[in-house]
Formats: sequence, structure tokens, C-alpha cells
Amino acid sequence: MKKKMMVRLVGAALAVAAAPASATESAAGQGNVEFKPLVVSGDALSEEQRALEKPGAVSSRGENTRLQSLDSILRGIPGTYTQIDPGQGAVSVNIRGLSGLGRVNTMIDGVSQNYYGSAPSSLSHGETPSSAFGALIDPNFIVGVDVNRGTGGGASGVNALAGSANFRTLGVDDVIFDGKRQGARLKYSVGSNGLGRSGMAAGAARTDLAPGVRLGLLGAVSSSSIGGNYRNAQGADSAAFGFGYDEHFTQNPQSQMFKANLRVGDAHEAELSARRYRNNFVRRDIQSDDFYLKYNYTPHSEWLDLSVLASHGRGRQAYQRGSLFTFYNSSTDNIGDALEARNNSRFRLAGGDATLSVGGKWMRNRFTRKVNSAVENSVDNPDANQQAIENNVFAPAGRQEIRSLFTGLEFRRGIYTLQADLNYSRFALSGHKPACDPRVECFPQGAADIKLEESALNPSLLLSAEIKPWFQPFASYARTMRGPNPQEVFFANSGGQSMNPFLKSERAETYQLGVTSMFHGLLSERDTLRTKALFYRSRIADYISSQAFNVCKGGRKCTLDEFWSNSSDDYNDGMTIYTNSPTPVRTRGFELEADYDAGFVYARLSYSREHTSQPTSFASGMFAAGNVSELPDEYYTLDLGSRWLERKLEVGALFKRDGANRRLSPDQLQDDNTGAYLKEEQKANPVIIDLYASYRVNKQWLIRAGVRNLANRSYSEPLNTLNSIPSQSSYESPNSTARGRSYMLATELRF
Repeated sequence: MKKKMMVRLVGAALAVAAAPASATESAAGQGNVEFKPLVVSGDALSEEQRALEKPGAVSSRGENTRLQSLDSILRGIPGTYTQIDPGQGAVSVNIRGLSGLGRVNTMIDGVSQNYYGSAPSSLSHGETPSSAFGALIDPNFIVGVDVNRGTGGGASGVNALAGSANFRTLGVDDVIFDGKRQGARLKYSVGSNGLGRSGMAAGAARTDLAPGVRLGLLGAVSSSSIGGNYRNAQGADSAAFGFGYDEHFTQNPQSQMFKANLRVGDAHEAELSARRYRNNFVRRDIQSDDFYLKYNYTPHSEWLDLSVLASHGRGRQAYQRGSLFTFYNSSTDNIGDALEARNNSRFRLAGGDATLSVGGKWMRNRFTRKVNSAVENSVDNPDANQQAIENNVFAPAGRQEIRSLFTGLEFRRGIYTLQADLNYSRFALSGHKPACDPRVECFPQGAADIKLEESALNPSLLLSAEIKPWFQPFASYARTMRGPNPQEVFFANSGGQSMNPFLKSERAETYQLGVTSMFHGLLSERDTLRTKALFYRSRIADYISSQAFNVCKGGRKCTLDEFWSNSSDDYNDGMTIYTNSPTPVRTRGFELEADYDAGFVYARLSYSREHTSQPTSFASGMFAAGNVSELPDEYYTLDLGSRWLERKLEVGALFKRDGANRRLSPDQLQDDNTGAYLKEEQKANPVIIDLYASYRVNKQWLIRAGVRNLANRSYSEPLNTLNSIPSQSSYESPNSTARGRSYMLATELRF
């Protein structure tokens, strides 16, 4: 009671102190006094609650307190999903059916990620690896994630077609208690049914180097041991599915992280971070190293609030002999460099408060590969070895460079807020195209170094109004784009003739209309309900997907329906080429997020209903590159729980359900005319129930326990690569089903 009274007294004092200044300013301007509403709360808001109060399609999640996987956490955010490839060891964020480099700007501590993983598989076509973009991040280091859907303002909106997701990692304040100079944080978890063991140890310290100069240091290490297989709800071992989950799927990822934070007075702050990841997984050694340097300059000036970020990252995959069919001593590297700067200026404008942001961002992504082929030349084909190196889809190489200037204005007056952003970006993509076969028409026909360049001006606008606490509508419009990737332009299943040096950028226009609401005292005097509901509609021009082509008379590339009646007399070659869709792809949906908290009980709901007209991609079925299935038509996560023993004990349950969706036919059935892969309907999954409980013994010690798939229901995960590969054909092996009932126990110490 004393704390609540103090909060109210402080709030009242602030209101009284601010009233004369507001009255004077208003009187000078319009001759009247306008008092803005003051909301005082005795409880700190969670990450989810703060995001719910913001206008627009933004969502946040804090630390994992439910013993859920990272995929499950992301799938519990409206409009957000994940592409799952169990052989990658990375997380791939999907926003409204779109995923991959540039379609979703996936960041870690604000740094864009460009990792392109290729997991060897002996069961995909020609033993070609399954490949996907993702982010290599140890879940033990993550303390939160922020997702922005459909808009493209600021640095996070550069080369972001559908939106962005930013994972926040452990900082000094997440380890040291308030008022302390040093601290440590230990985590350990163990799970049954192949979930394995995982542990983390972090230590941090603060010290004053001189008056007004403070240094903070953080060091953290993490290690996990994860089994290669599991049992489904019927008790079948996943090794029987016929596509993996053998000894090569056992992994032991190791991660280290270091951060140094230096603050000089009130104006200067710098942070240096280094993060290291190592894993031996699916017959390849994976290495990832990421570094960044941040600097903030905030003098006592409304016109200057400067931040600068420089980063460098490198991911490497070295493949064991025999993992890539005929290749040996093979490896891939992805290197990402970035530099961005932004300044915020605050001032009065037309009777309101304005914040003007001006900045720029430069990014460079480089993808290289090293391959050696065991194919031997022969009298009939003296170039067989070189052709094997050039004519394959393993890790296309190239370089992508993006330069961008952006500005944004946030204007607040009365109950209205206007956010206007403008982003100018210039894309450049370069790489090598080998010579085409002389019997096939190409341009250029011979070997050449290719460079594609494009530029675009992308505006976005968001208008919101705080009419009532229970009715705060918003509307937004955004034009976004992303440049083609080297993996699309230089896709080489048929060497140079399957590459497309004329591929254009994807461009999207997205409209959103929604409302945020807040209600107090619904069922009790202290409860609060926060909701956010929105509709969206997107139109994507020049959508990029791959198609099958062949050679018609005269060496002309033609589609399958032309080929049957006009095939070449002297040459036959099937080519998979990435092209721009001649018709726009349209997506639309409804998203709802709600949070109810009465102290003793709470409930959280995330609901999404999505529809898309994306075409199938030939490379997804034949070479396991890209999406293999669509989002469920609807999906939700409901979290119900209660707090006991003065909130020391928390007990709850998660109810998760995925509706019907469509996947690529595992039998690889194709359209007779176009050659496009057909999709088949997947039934809706049953409701999956997860239980969780946590008990805080004292300030330092926390114990957690959980049960996943409590009812031991049988289901297949949507957007899982291993659910649509050819081995899942009905006449070859059983369909992949998810993990059956599993138990977890975790503990955490902080002192």
C-alpha cells in the first residue's frame, strides 16, 4: 500500500508541476489550456504490453518463461511464423507468408543477418542439400524479440519487403541486480525425448574509471547437447521417417559472447560486442563470428541525438567428405558488413511536438564457395569435371551491396500522431556467369561478370488517434522493396543458361487498418485488458519464384507447354530459372493480440488469419530451396495462467492450434502444361497443450518445469522442410510427425 501511495503522490506532483508550464505555453499560443491525460501505474509493463499500446503492426516478446522453443515463441506472435529446416540449426523468421534475406530483415541487436545454410541430404534430388536463409543465435542469449510487420521506416526497413524481426541479447543490466557492481547468472535445463541439455553462465561487472566515466563488462558462455532423434505420439522413432534424424543430427552447439559498455558523462556511450558460435551438425562444421560497435551521442540539445553502428559478421560451413555427393574439400562463406548512422531532432511545430530522424545505411553481403569435384573427364566429355562444378545449385556465389538514405518525421498534436518515413535505396548485385551451351540462346552468350543495379524511393505513413483508451484507431500505408539475392540470380542447375541477369526487385504496397484498446476494471478493480486488432492487404509486384524451362527449336528457352510441340531437335536440357511473376501476388489477413492481467490470473491470445496467392517455386520441390508449404489459413496461441503464494508460484497452460494449409506434393506432381509443382491440402492440426510452472524460491533462485504436447497428440508441423521432400511420398515412408509428449526441467541462479 505504501508503494502504491508513493507512486500516486509522485504522479500527482508531476502533474501539478507540469500544469503551470503547460498553461503558460498554451496561453501564449492559443489562449486556452490543454491538459494531456496522465497514466500512472504501480506495476512495470512487460515487453508484450508496451508493444500492444503502440499503433501499427508491432509486437514484442520478453524472455522465454514458458520453456518453449524459439520457433514456438515466434509462432505465438500474430502474423509471424517460422520456416523450419531441422538440418540447419538456424532460425528463419516468416512474416505473413514471406521469408528469406530481404523479405524479412532478421537482426540480432540491430545487426542484419545474412547466413545461408545448406544441409546435406542423401534423399533430396541428386543428393542436393536443403538450403535456407536464417540467423545463427543461441537461445540462451536471447532476452527478447521485436517484430514489425508491413512497414519500412528507418534502418530496419532497408531491404525489408514484409517487415523486420530483431532479437535482443543479454546485456549487463540483465545480469547485475540494481544497485550492485557485479553479478552472475546461471541457467540449466534438461528435457526428455531428444530435447537434451542446455546451460549458460554469464558474469558482469561495473566500475567507475573516473568521475563520470563508467565501464560495464559482460562475458557469457553457453553449451547444449541435443539428440538426433525423438519419438512421436505413436511411439515411433523419428529415424524411421526415412529422411534423417540419425547420428548426423546429434549436435553440441557452443557459444560465447562478450560485451563492453563505456559511458562518459551524460553525452557519450559506446558498446563493443563479439559473439561466437560453433557447431558440428549434419556432416558439416559450422562457424559464425559477429562483431559490432555502437556509439551514441546525446548532448543537452533537442537537435542532436546521434547513433552510429558498425558491424561485421562471417559464417562458414565446411563439409565432410562424402556429404555432398561428388564434391570434396568444400566450404561456403557468407560475410556481412554494415555501417549506419542516424540523428534525431526534437522541436515544436505547428502547435505540436515533432521528432525528425535523418540517417543512412550501407550494407554489403558476400557469398563465396569452394568446391572440388571428383568427377573424371572422359574422351566423350573432356570438360566433365568443370561442368560438374559449374552446373550445380550448391551455394550460389555473388555479392550484394545496398546504400540507403532515410528520413522520418513523427508529429504529435493533441490526440493525433502522424509518422511519415521516406527511404531511398540503391541496390547492386554482382557475380560471375559461366558461358552458356552454344545450342541454347543466352545473353550474354559467353562467360561474363554480371552486375545488376536498381534504385527506389519508398514512402510510408501511419496515422493514429488516441480518442478514448478503449478506441485508438490507426491506419498505415507502406511501399517496400527488396533486391534479388545471388542465390536467385546465379542459381546454376544448368550452368550459365539457368542464371537470370535480368531479375528485378520485388516491390510491395501494404495497407493496414487497426485499433488498439485498453480497458480497466472489467472483472476486478485492478485488472487491465489490452488489445490490438488489424486488417492488412498487400500487393507484391515482380514476385520472384523459380520455374522449369526447356529448349525449343532454334535454342530458344521455353516453358513446358511450348516444349511438347516445339522441342529442339539436337539438344535437350531442363533448366530451373528464377523469374519475376507477370501478375502481382496478393496477401491479406486479420491479426489479433490481447493481454488480460488481473494479478492473480492472466490470459494472452495471439490469433492470425492469412491468405496468399504466392505461386509454387520449382526449386523448392526439386532442390529443397525455399518455401515448401504455405502458412496455415489460421493459427492461434492462447496462454492461460495464475499466480500464487504472493506471485512466487506461476502455473499456466499454452493452447496452440494450426489450421489447414497447403504443402508441395511430396510425390512431386506437376501441372501438365506449366510444369509447376502442385500443392496438396493438409488437414488442420489438433489443439496442442503445453503446461508450464515456475517457482521463485528467493530473489536469486528460480525453478521451472514444463510438459510439451501434454495430450500426446499426433500432428505435423506446417512449414517444416522435412514434411514435403520426396521421401515423404505415401509409397516410400510415413509422413513426418512432430515430437510426442516431452518433459522439461530448468533452474536459474542470479546473484
